[in-house]
Amino acid sequence: MSGTLARWGRRLILLVAAGPLLLIAGCWDRTEVNDLALVTGAAIDQVDDTQIELTIQIFIPQGTGGGGLSGSQKQTGGSQITYTISATGTNIAEAISHMQEKMPRKIFWGHSEIFLFGEKAARNGIEDDIDFLMRAPQPRERAYLYTVEGEAKRILEVHSILERTTAEVLREMSKSKVSLSVTLAEFGKMLTGDTNAAAMPWLRELLPLNQQSTKSSDYTVGTAVFHKDKLAGVLNDTASRGVLWIRDEIRDAVITVKPADVPGNVSLRMVRSSTKLKPVIQDGKWSMTVKIKSEYDALQNGTKLDLATDNTAIHDVEEAANQEIESRVRQALELAQKKWKTDIFDFAGEFHRKYPQAWKKRKDEWEMLFPQMEVRIESDTKLLRPGSSNIKSDLVKEQTPS
Repeated sequence: MSGTLARWGRRLILLVAAGPLLLIAGCWDRTEVNDLALVTGAAIDQVDDTQIELTIQIFIPQGTGGGGLSGSQKQTGGSQITYTISATGTNIAEAISHMQEKMPRKIFWGHSEIFLFGEKAARNGIEDDIDFLMRAPQPRERAYLYTVEGEAKRILEVHSILERTTAEVLREMSKSKVSLSVTLAEFGKMLTGDTNAAAMPWLRELLPLNQQSTKSSDYTVGTAVFHKDKLAGVLNDTASRGVLWIRDEIRDAVITVKPADVPGNVSLRMVRSSTKLKPVIQDGKWSMTVKIKSEYDALQNGTKLDLATDNTAIHDVEEAANQEIESRVRQALELAQKKWKTDIFDFAGEFHRKYPQAWKKRKDEWEMLFPQMEVRIESDTKLLRPGSSNIKSDLVKEQTPS
């Protein structure tokens, strides 16, 4: 009896020792990369009242060719680095199902860098699309979003020169922070916030080109303004900079100003900028003060002003910069407040944080309060490095008789 127990004891010890090895023995359910279709970007367009068209851009690893892939594929450029495929459905999930039927590889969303929404789809409402992208496990919440004038799928079909794919081009544009940059997670947060408003970059193709062209397409970027989940309007580039200043998201900018009573212009490059929003409730009146502090270097001086030593000249340039910034901010405010009545600046969040009790009482009236709210803009610009000399002012001094 004791011998039997000893044998069972030894077996039990061996089983316990071998257990961890069994757990790391292999990946029995792994999927090889050669079995995956790697999605780099996706576009959603509205076909009719009940159907959407999903287009995905698929990366073709070098050396794997691309044979055997079928469907509505379009190769991008001669190098065949990417191709696009489309499918329709009542929603994204159904479109993916139909798309997968055309492909020998499993669609993998883990590398998707951008999601594009066509203008018609955006005006129809994109809440269901955002819900799928946030709910599905594979799409990246850090992927960048754009709304596209016309059909979004055209952007994915255009050849790229500087980057491997058009998805990488748009990713780099978003990362540069020159224009509005919005991720999937950030947009989802906007839709569930206090304002019933959201925004994302607006993309317009300036030079549509076919896929055989040797040139890359050019884009202009504005701001797509959403009321709830539907596109309400579009801000141009100038007003979009105003949005960035208010939201404290501007990181790189060059502005050209014209000082008062002086011919010529001065171009300034931003060094840093910060914006503080100051909500105030006084005597039942709600107001907001936007305080912008910016620092610049003189990039180019096309005037006769001596910015190296003349404090009055420096002050004139700073005042001209303040007026330019305030003008852009005011333009964005006028459109958002008066035309679309949509709070894309998150003023509601500022009032909620500072006056939680007052906000609780009047949050249902926000769509009425926001358009009527007085907004004061206070811009404080400092010129840090004006340059050591100014050719025009030096020439004027040389030509002046002593």
